[in-house]
Amino acid sequence: MPVLIGGSVLTCVAFLIHLAIWRVRLPRRQTRCLVRIFMGVAAAGLTLRQPLSRLVPALAPWLPATLPQALHVLLFVAAMMSAYVISYSALEADSPTLVMVRHILAAGPGGIAPEVFFREMNDEVLVQPRLDDLLRDGLAELVDGRYRPTAKGRAMARLFTLFRAVLGAGKGG
Repeated sequence: MPVLIGGSVLTCVAFLIHLAIWRVRLPRRQTRCLVRIFMGVAAAGLTLRQPLSRLVPALAPWLPATLPQALHVLLFVAAMMSAYVISYSALEADSPTLVMVRHILAAGPGGIAPEVFFREMNDEVLVQPRLDDLLRDGLAELVDGRYRPTAKGRAMARLFTLFRAVLGAGKGG
């Protein structure tokens, strides 16, 4: 039970800190900030578990007491953080499909003519935000008017290519 309680409490604390920071200022590198918040809270929580159990003895049964329990709490928080970061990245930037669906919904019951839809759903709306994200996250760079992958971008592309190959999903695109 200490693993579930401890991991859940630390995850909730990290989430609340995340919300507080985002209310004050949206970080430039949001994913990196989320990882730092979650891992910082986990480290602080596990460091303070012994002093806290001595200070408030009633909490002792609910806190991880052994190193294996503490490691399990750390794994729990890391798993929750990973799931949240993956979900958050999907919400952080609208996918092209979501942008198009919202545009069709905004047209109302009368719908939207294809020529109007294609005129309004151009590269500036669908592609440019993704390129801006790649540049911001250091996955690509703009050099002499050309987009080029960075080492980080190439590593990420290789990882996704490998993942798709393992799943037998082909190159994609």
